Parts: sequence; C-alpha cells; structure tokens
Amino acid sequence: MSLVQISQINEKIPVTVFQLQERITLDNFAELEKITMDSFDRGMHNLVIDLSQTPTLSSIGVRAIVVIHKMLFAVNGNSLKLAGAQPRVRDVLQIAGVTHFVELYDTVEEAAASF
Repeated sequence: MSLVQISQINEKIPVTVFQLQERITLDNFAELEKITMDSFDRGMHNLVIDLSQTPTLSSIGVRAIVVIHKMLFAVNGNSLKLAGAQPRVRDVLQIAGVTHFVELYDTVEEAAASF
C-alpha cells in the first residue's frame, strides 16, 4: 500500500490533497517528505492533508506536519490545511500546538474551500 493517495481539487484555486493511507512512522517519514517535495517541485502551492484514515498520530507524525508546514509557509504563506482528523488525532494536534498555526477542518472540501 502506498503511504499517500494524491488527488487534486479545483475550487477557487488548485488544491492538492494527500490522503494518508497509513500511520506516519520513522520508516516512512522520509517518503512523505520526498512526496511533498516532489509535488512542490511540480507546482503544488496549496495542500490539504486528509487524516481521516489515520487512527493515531505519533510524535514523528506531528513532526512531519510541522516540516511540511514550514516548507510551504516559507514560499507560499499559510498553504497547508488539515482535514478529517479523528478525535484522538485532533487531541494530539491540539496538545502539540499544531492547531495554532495549521488550520484543522472536518472535511477535505471545507479545507479546500478555505484557500
């Protein structure tokens, strides 16, 4: 199984959606970073990470989100949104402080429409 399923939504502006297919671990963190950099190099400017299939989020998962946010923010400003986080994942993101700088939405559609 692939770590990320990538799709595109064209609301007001093009939005790339990464639906995580498995939990982010030390073993696949570098893969997620590479997928993000490759997508960015191909013109991705706005990204929604769909966490609906992610039942838990470890510290390396939080780190991955922060790294992706920093990469996109440096060039495009606030161009990362999170969507579909289950209650346990939402709690981790809030406790870690991620929700202070990355917006969290209930659905991918809501997140995409916010750009």
